[in-house]
Amino acid sequence: DAMQSRVNALTTDFVNRDDPAQRAVVETDRQKALAELDRLKNSVVETQKAIADLEDEARRANAPPGWLR
Repeated sequence: DAMQSRVNALTTDFVNRDDPAQRAVVETDRQKALAELDRLKNSVVETQKAIADLEDEARRANAPPGWLR
């Protein structure tokens, strides 16, 4: 959420700038933030999959349900 807010703020800042040099700097920062946001989203998906895999493995090993909470 914080990274999405940063992207939104940079997008707004980019739109409100008139100076091309300043816009270029803001656009560079915005592109970096977008890349970081994509990386974070992929990381969340991978982590959620790893957790689900661990839960499945624990069920197959007959681990008590409370151990994974």
